[in-house]
Amino acid sequence: MDAPVPTTDPPAPPDRRAARIWLGRAGLIVGIGLVVAAVGMVWSSRDQVAQALGEVRNPSPLHVAILLASVIVNIALSGLLFSVLMAKYGTVRLLEMQALIASSALLNYLPLRPGFFGRVAYHKAVNRIAAIDAAKAVVQAAICTGIIAAYLALALATCRTLDAPLIIAALLPAPLVAIGALVGPWRRWSLALGIRSVEIAVWALRYWAAFGLLGIAIDAETSMALACIGVIATMVPLLSNGLGLREWAIGLASPWLTANVASLQLGLAADLVNRAAELVVVTIAGLAGIAYLARRRR
Repeated sequence: MDAPVPTTDPPAPPDRRAARIWLGRAGLIVGIGLVVAAVGMVWSSRDQVAQALGEVRNPSPLHVAILLASVIVNIALSGLLFSVLMAKYGTVRLLEMQALIASSALLNYLPLRPGFFGRVAYHKAVNRIAAIDAAKAVVQAAICTGIIAAYLALALATCRTLDAPLIIAALLPAPLVAIGALVGPWRRWSLALGIRSVEIAVWALRYWAAFGLLGIAIDAETSMALACIGVIATMVPLLSNGLGLREWAIGLASPWLTANVASLQLGLAADLVNRAAELVVVTIAGLAGIAYLARRRR
């Protein structure tokens, strides 16, 4: 992004600033360490994993296309979500928000999630939106994610107990969300919840494709459960985009959710495949977003 925009806020004390820098570095080191440990665990069981990875050497074009397209759609939906949430505080053009979300997704792989702070600074300097209001939108997006993840976890548990199809429980709130999005004081929140719900469904599609690339077929319930876990892990502070933590969370949950069809090692391998696809798409989209914002500022 552009050079940092000066603000009227007083700079943080040197000791606090240094603590934040070291904290960010520690989070990045921990994240990289967890990824390395995940790769090591996969390598230690290479005989078991080799057969699954053989599928990746001759990947299904359908699974590859779905995986890459899902990452693109996730970025676009995140941009749309923040367009809805930020509309209360100021005017941000739709394409401008898409570029901001794409660039911040890339920059958030660096320590202390600088993409978030860069986005807040940009809104303040260019869109005249107060930093506190931009931060509120981020908190509101996290609240939407928590509400949906909690509901889906409850729905999954209920459906498994009653042996009922997940799709019915998942779509049960849809009429209320649709009505709220059209009329009433809850329009903004209803739109946000609806967009985030679709985004988590796309995450589920990502995991279906990632496991499919390893030759492991998972059903809709398992895909949705993995999506909830993955999204929550990505939101954890300090760790850049859940780096390392998400891989281990998916790996540890895989044997339980798939009735041991996918082992810990295969779960780790599937999310490493997912992360690789994410890095490719986020890098391209992020660089394009940074270029767009820089040209627009000029």
